[in-house]
Amino acid sequence: MHCIFCHDILEEQIIYQTEHFKVVWDIDPIQTGHLLIISKRHFTSLAELPLPDLHELAELEQKIIRMMEETLPIDGVTLVRNDKDLMDTGTHFHSHLIPRTKDDGFWSGIDLISPTLFAL
Repeated sequence: MHCIFCHDILEEQIIYQTEHFKVVWDIDPIQTGHLLIISKRHFTSLAELPLPDLHELAELEQKIIRMMEETLPIDGVTLVRNDKDLMDTGTHFHSHLIPRTKDDGFWSGIDLISPTLFAL
């Protein structure tokens, strides 16, 4: 399968990168300022990342979230990760960093599963 993250991201689309990750604007943003952190290697799950990559990812997410919170008129950032079959076809592991305000309606219309369904 053709992976757009492996083959189709142009150098000029990358706004920041580290040894194992690249940061790009989401092409279909949920909110203004929505960024993706994409693994440079093709992994399908966070669970597949080698420990050094995982540490680098956490540090990068923290750095970008701090930058967003210091420079944008937002109340915080939502971090979302999908993996395996939950990802869009033709992609691999990545994190979404979505700038938020308290009343932006981000969770409107989403039916959440009650925690009581997960009784041990």
